[in-house]
Amino acid sequence: MEIFWLSAIAIFTVGFLLMKKKRKNGCDLLPPGNLGQPLVGETIRFLQAFKRNKIDEFLRQRVMAYGPVFKTCLFGQPTVVMTGPAGNRFWLVNDGKLFHGNARGPHRAIIGRNSLLDKNGEEHRLVRAALMTFFSPDSLKKLVGKMDSAIRRHLDEYWDGKETVHAVHLMKFTAFSVTCDVLFNVQDKFQVEELCELFKVATDGIYSFPVRFPGSRLNRALKARSQIDRILSEMIMRRKNDLKSGGPSARQDLISALLSLTKKDGKVLSDQELKDNIVLLVIAGHETTAMTLALMCKLLAENPLCFDRIDKEAADIGVGEQLTWEDVQRMKYLWSVAQETLRFIPPISGIFRRATADIQYGRYTIPKGWAMYWSNYSTVYREDLFPEAHKFDPSRFQGSGGIRPYSFLPFGGGLRMCPGNEYAKLEIVITMHHLVKRYRWSAQIPDEPIIRNPLCVPAMGLPLKLTPVLNN
Repeated sequence: MEIFWLSAIAIFTVGFLLMKKKRKNGCDLLPPGNLGQPLVGETIRFLQAFKRNKIDEFLRQRVMAYGPVFKTCLFGQPTVVMTGPAGNRFWLVNDGKLFHGNARGPHRAIIGRNSLLDKNGEEHRLVRAALMTFFSPDSLKKLVGKMDSAIRRHLDEYWDGKETVHAVHLMKFTAFSVTCDVLFNVQDKFQVEELCELFKVATDGIYSFPVRFPGSRLNRALKARSQIDRILSEMIMRRKNDLKSGGPSARQDLISALLSLTKKDGKVLSDQELKDNIVLLVIAGHETTAMTLALMCKLLAENPLCFDRIDKEAADIGVGEQLTWEDVQRMKYLWSVAQETLRFIPPISGIFRRATADIQYGRYTIPKGWAMYWSNYSTVYREDLFPEAHKFDPSRFQGSGGIRPYSFLPFGGGLRMCPGNEYAKLEIVITMHHLVKRYRWSAQIPDEPIIRNPLCVPAMGLPLKLTPVLNN
């Protein structure tokens, strides 16, 4: 279905007409490449690679033919792709300057027009600065105990006593529950389950056919977003009243932190701006964290020596006590396993932007209005950057100086660096620490394939057989 509607969009997108537009001075040199078939371009090949999690092959074939920067046509738009560390560096330095985000269709309708995804300039800097303050190391130190308690409670209720679990589903619910508890002070079981289901429907709609009709995924997603807005409006109103009465501080939770923002003109963020940014953070944050954790479970089941090493590291950390910030900093090998998971199977395939002016890149000119695509996959499987790149080897992230700059960017960088990356790191290591101390597990489906739907996910939901660890 995804291939169908995305291909349909490409066929009917008039942006393809820009491809044949002659440059005014007649001498600007476009990057080499192949625009593919009229209207469709290379969209179908790209989607096939996307679904099979073979974006690296799609990119490598074209890099071999045309070089590290090339043009193609994706979704009806002439598109330039930059690859390698040099391309990564150019992208990070200039994102938000020479090219901007361009959320359209279901993305904009469901996430909203007022989130960081669709903002640039002063508004982007304002919200981003608030998030960076809330997710700063000093602030996160105060959240460790709360997160540790939330994760333990969730494992007690939803994992303990189970012989078999479907890790993808449970990890999504685990990450979502922790987000509700730690970031928004929502602990009511029934409200968490309601919100989790609503966000699932909304997220599914982002990748749906962009036409709304009764019964369609987009229609269901927009109805879910409306219900999410209703719940968030009630939460925002409660926080406003608390702040007026001198209740919580601006750092008590994320909503309070965003409510404390003041723009240059003295105005605060509107309720809709608050809701759009909360929806973006929840959708982007808990999904990627959940998939990283699920993929770590899969890779650790396939690499028992790595599991044993995590277990040994965890043996004297937080024994019978609540974890501390210092405990988390000692989980160095566990974080190396997480980093190698993010390299070995990057959850996000890439991002699109649009050139806001003619861009000079080396000897090539990228015309204003053209789409641009960046992907982690252009570097993570290169043997010159990561020897034995198709081998899962967490030791490559241990020590200093082992990773070449701009070759590994799991959380982006520059102005578009994920503001919650340190929070995600905290949640990943604490969750996996407790899983390793409580259970041993084995995969019920050996060599379960990885697909994209739209993030990387084990195709069958990763059923695991759990064996409790005595006296954990």
